[in-house]
Amino acid sequence: MMNRTLFGVIAAACALASCSPQGVAKCDAVDPATLAAATPAAPPVPEAVKGWREYPLREGVIAVQAGKWRTDTIDVPVPAGKGLEYKLDMKKGEGLVYNISYGDLEHPGMMEVEFHGHTEQVDGVGDLMFYAKTGGSPQSGTFTAPWDGIHGWYLKNDSMKDVVVKLELAGFYALQAR
Repeated sequence: MMNRTLFGVIAAACALASCSPQGVAKCDAVDPATLAAATPAAPPVPEAVKGWREYPLREGVIAVQAGKWRTDTIDVPVPAGKGLEYKLDMKKGEGLVYNISYGDLEHPGMMEVEFHGHTEQVDGVGDLMFYAKTGGSPQSGTFTAPWDGIHGWYLKNDSMKDVVVKLELAGFYALQAR
């Protein structure tokens, strides 16, 4: 997966760089054989037996959990002009299905929303990843935690009235004390 991402980044950079004369020279310096070697070959298509092609199970397709999944619907009051975080504790590989909506928000651009996660800091350094920045538009999705840590939403209400954000959650997580 990382090699495909690397290939895509290099290809996109070359496409953008080719808009300028300096970029063309830089892209010509990229060795096509190196790019081809960085891109894994597609897995072979299995032969059909009795009408079915059976593929081997790929990593990340299933994540069996020790406990039962949970569901929650949470109303998060966000006062006018204020910001707060709503956090979940999740272990690497745990999954979540979610829906987030913004009640009486007059205009979606009035709510700053960042769905993100981070690890605990060790010696002053931690890992942080932003999953989505929606700007207050309702969103539904699925999510798999990339690491053990805190995962959740930063909500900043830039409107002149209080807003109640509704989170509908199902999956494997623990609500963090507020």
